Amino acid sequence: MKSAFRLEPGPVTLYAQLAGILRERIKSGTWPNGAEIPTLEELAQEFTVARVTVRQAMQILMRDGLVSSQRGRRTFVTYAPAEDKSPLFLSIDMVNAVTPTYEVSVVSRDEVPDSYLGQPFMGSPRGSYMRIRKVDSERGEPYSLSTNFIAMAVYKRFGKVGEDQVKIARLVRDKARTTLASCNERVTVGAADLDESQLLKCPIGAPVARIRRVFLDGKGDILYYGQLTYRSDRFGIERDITDMVKGS
Repeated sequence: MKSAFRLEPGPVTLYAQLAGILRERIKSGTWPNGAEIPTLEELAQEFTVARVTVRQAMQILMRDGLVSSQRGRRTFVTYAPAEDKSPLFLSIDMVNAVTPTYEVSVVSRDEVPDSYLGQPFMGSPRGSYMRIRKVDSERGEPYSLSTNFIAMAVYKRFGKVGEDQVKIARLVRDKARTTLASCNERVTVGAADLDESQLLKCPIGAPVARIRRVFLDGKGDILYYGQLTYRSDRFGIERDITDMVKGS
C-alpha cells in the first residue's frame, strides 16, 4: 500500500524525512511499544524509496531508542512514553508560568537595527532592538528555542531580573510603560533543521511547531517580536471553543 506522504528531495534528506514520519507513528501510538514494524522492503515499497534510504531512517530511530532490531529477527518498537513528558500546553498563562524546574540558557545577545526583524506578519519595526537567542528547558530537557527582538527602550528597563530568569513576554508586558494594544501569535508546523536539532536535542527533520509572536503599542510599532521553535513532543494548545460551537 502506497503512503499518502510524498518524500521530496530538498534541504532535508529523504531518510531524515522518512525518519520523521516513522517517529510520529511510534510516538502517536500507531505503532505501540512492542509492536513489530514492517520490513525494509515493505517500507521501501510504501514510500517509493530505496532500501538504503529506509535503512538509514531506521538507524536514526535505533539511535534514538525508539526501535530495536537483532540479526535474523524483525524490528520492534521499544518506545514507551514517560509520564513526566506530557506536552507543555500553551496559553496566555505561559507568560507567567515559571516552575522551580524551569531553566534558561542564553545562546547570544546583541543589539541590532530594525531591519534584522525581516517581515513580521504585522506591525512596524522601529528603532534598534536587543536580539536574544535562548533555549528554554524543563527538568533539564530543552523544549523551546527562540530568537527574541525587544525594543531597546523596553529592554533597558528589564533590570536585574532579566531574560535568564523570567519569560521575555512577561518582562515586555511589565516594563513597556505603555498599553500593549495588540498581542498576536501565528503557529505553523515544520521540520527541525541542523541548528534546531542540536540545541533542542532532537533529530534533524523531527516535527516542530513554529510560533511568531508580536506585541504592538498603540501606534502599531513592534515592542517585541519572537520567533519560537518547539519540539512537537513538548508542544500542545488548549483553548475554549464553546462560543464557536454554540454560535452567536
